Amino acid sequence: MSVEEILKAIQERLPRVENLNGSVKFVFDGQDVVYVDGTQKPPLLSVEDRPADCTIRLARETFSDIISGKSSAMTAFMFGKIKVEGNMGIAMAISRAL
Repeated sequence: MSVEEILKAIQERLPRVENLNGSVKFVFDGQDVVYVDGTQKPPLLSVEDRPADCTIRLARETFSDIISGKSSAMTAFMFGKIKVEGNMGIAMAISRAL
C-alpha cells in the first residue's frame, strides 16, 4: 500500500471520527508518516512529521489488513503489531474509524 493509498483511506474514514480533539501521527514501517490534526474542522491530513498527541507505529501490511477488514486495530494491538505512544484515548477514537 503506497502512502497515497494510505492517505486516501484515512481521509475517507475521517468523517467517522467524532471528537478526536487532538493530533495523531501514523508511522509506517519506521519511515513514512501520516499526520492527522483533529482539532481543525475539517481535520488536517498531511505527510509532514510533526509532534502529535498520539503516535501509532505499524507496518503498511497491518494497516492494509485493518482497512480491508482482515484484522481489527484492537487485535493487531493485542498481538503487538501496533505500538501506541502518548494519548491512548486518541488512539481509541481513531481506531473506531478504521
